[in-house]
Amino acid sequence: MKKSIYGILIVLVLSHFSGYSQLTDDNKSVTALVLTELNRERSLQKENLDFRIRQIDAKLTNLDESIKNTSSSAEKIDKLLERVQILEEKQSELDKNAISVYKYNYSSAVLNLASMEREIKPLNLFNSSREFYTTLDKVSNPMTYPGYEAWFKEFEKYIEDNKKDQARLAALSHILQVTGNLAEGTPFTGMFAGSLFDGIGTFINSLGKRDKDLREKSLSMFKLTTSVSQFTHDKDLIETEWKAITKSLDELKELQNRAMEENFVAILGINRSDFKKNFTDETDAKKRTQYIIDISKIAEDKISEVKNKNPENWKQEYYNQMVTVQNLKIRFGTLTFRILENLDKYKVLINKYKQDEFLKDRVAQLDLKLDLVRNSFETTFNPQDYIRASNEMYIVE
Repeated sequence: MKKSIYGILIVLVLSHFSGYSQLTDDNKSVTALVLTELNRERSLQKENLDFRIRQIDAKLTNLDESIKNTSSSAEKIDKLLERVQILEEKQSELDKNAISVYKYNYSSAVLNLASMEREIKPLNLFNSSREFYTTLDKVSNPMTYPGYEAWFKEFEKYIEDNKKDQARLAALSHILQVTGNLAEGTPFTGMFAGSLFDGIGTFINSLGKRDKDLREKSLSMFKLTTSVSQFTHDKDLIETEWKAITKSLDELKELQNRAMEENFVAILGINRSDFKKNFTDETDAKKRTQYIIDISKIAEDKISEVKNKNPENWKQEYYNQMVTVQNLKIRFGTLTFRILENLDKYKVLINKYKQDEFLKDRVAQLDLKLDLVRNSFETTFNPQDYIRASNEMYIVE
């Protein structure tokens, strides 16, 4: 389970402490910069188109009025021919605009796909996330609490001395041998916890008046064990969701990789190794910006090339690719939202045990580290912003 959680965070989460936040911010800046420039150029093209269409429509209005007022048949025919030419000119402008829209939209798809390649790149966990999960494990392991390990040795001695006479203690002794070193974090839950509780109860009941101090210590350790066991049970309920998230993330990565092959390799003829070197692994934002601008130009040229070769049926393949990339981005945003929701469940867990006499100090530490983890995640991957941007990534005309 822990590997599943770490896998998610390694791939996606939290990046202020290992330099990844800067990389992510730079990456967003590169993508945003190029898309903003493309959008600016597209807006200028649209303004020019609207101006030309208004001019053409004015010509048509004047020509229609002239045709209406012309009595000469020969002159009317000439004007009608002129009207056809003007309509062809208008259609030509509209066709150019359609190509321009596709150039922008496909370039946007390519840029966003490239950005995703960098955003879901596996990374090392940064210090804060490691500290959070280390603290979480410490809360769940009674062996890390003061005095528990020494007391447990007394308890184990009792088990070994009496297991021949009591079947439950013999079974507990067997489980402890199978489990191994409890200090390494064996969860005190399930069947193990039940056998442990029975054994501790038997141990406490065996202590007489002469063992008053040990009895009081054992009662205290028994309460600690039950608190830790319930905390671990509640924590495990949260962590089951990480399995589903991990599976979704693996599927997303596979789909994104397929989209990269279809677009960058098959359509644009870009070598994946070159892309990895010049964009995914490149730390210089200026170099990445220039490289992605070059890719954008290749994408635009490809649209023009395909339009010239197949003027009737050139749109469908690129439309399908654009829909695929948009769906991937929305899926990525939804996944980050699920991660944020699951992180929030830890807050509920922390609040539940805030007043527990045995856990409250460690839970308080956990609370501070969770806030840092959550804030770092939301700063780097704001799910709502990401999904909104995904829905607005294309021009619709």
